Amino acid sequence: MTLRHVLVLAAGVIAISWAAPLIRLAHEAPVLVIAALRLSISAPPMAAIALATGGGSELRKLRRRDVALLALSGVALAAHFAFWVASVQRTSILTGVVLVTTQPLFVGVFAWLTLRERPDTRVIAGIVIGAVGALMLAGADLGDTGSLIGDLMALLGALLVSIYLVIGRGARARMSTAAYTAVVYSVTAIVLLALVFVTDTPIGGAPREAYVFIVLLALGPQLIGHNSLNWALGSLPAALVAVVILGEPVGATLIAAVVLDEVPGALQWVGAVVVLAGVYVALRAPARSGLPTAEPIEV
Repeated sequence: MTLRHVLVLAAGVIAISWAAPLIRLAHEAPVLVIAALRLSISAPPMAAIALATGGGSELRKLRRRDVALLALSGVALAAHFAFWVASVQRTSILTGVVLVTTQPLFVGVFAWLTLRERPDTRVIAGIVIGAVGALMLAGADLGDTGSLIGDLMALLGALLVSIYLVIGRGARARMSTAAYTAVVYSVTAIVLLALVFVTDTPIGGAPREAYVFIVLLALGPQLIGHNSLNWALGSLPAALVAVVILGEPVGATLIAAVVLDEVPGALQWVGAVVVLAGVYVALRAPARSGLPTAEPIEV
């Protein structure tokens, strides 16, 4: 892992750490509207960048199987956002973020089974240490403000985003960041907008502030955060990228404490330190993979 990887992933984690607080701040807008507008705002600029950087030729070379996988990735991401936004509005930010970041447990298995990408021993150790820290964070919070339905939604969100990450790792070996995200974000936006239409959910009617927070959600956590992770998937194992995302609970906890006055207790702080320790252990692993390395495209 190079210094460039570290800086890009650090920026990505900081950006996605704002997701849960912004979702909470936009709570007066319907769940599906928050998710749909987030991706509807993010997809067009990525499509424009893809076309400007030769992404059109990449897309024309895609096989039918590749198109199907990209569609599956977009559907999985759409379902992830629907469940994730709903979970944040039903449980505490800390609990929702911690449970959704159990994704390395799923990604490690999926990447091993589908990509023949066996995690390095230090990545496995980092997953275990990070999971222990995540459980400590959740255990300190569930008894007070946790909602079982919200917690289950967060776990479903973790499972679904794992599918997105694993497919992204396979696709990014053959596609640029811009081309991949342009397709997947567009599919995700279409699926979410279709759900808004089918469920007859009103897009308008929420306070103006809610839409401002949704725009910030698209610009920060989506365009900076997710794009940073997708860029890293072009040259790093999916399990390693997923472990780095375990830093999100720490960032989200600090932001929630300042912005929303959700101050964590002593056990939660200990859990945060353990999560960071897991990330550190995983980052020390060499990036090994049987997949070719994609040429990074700046976005």
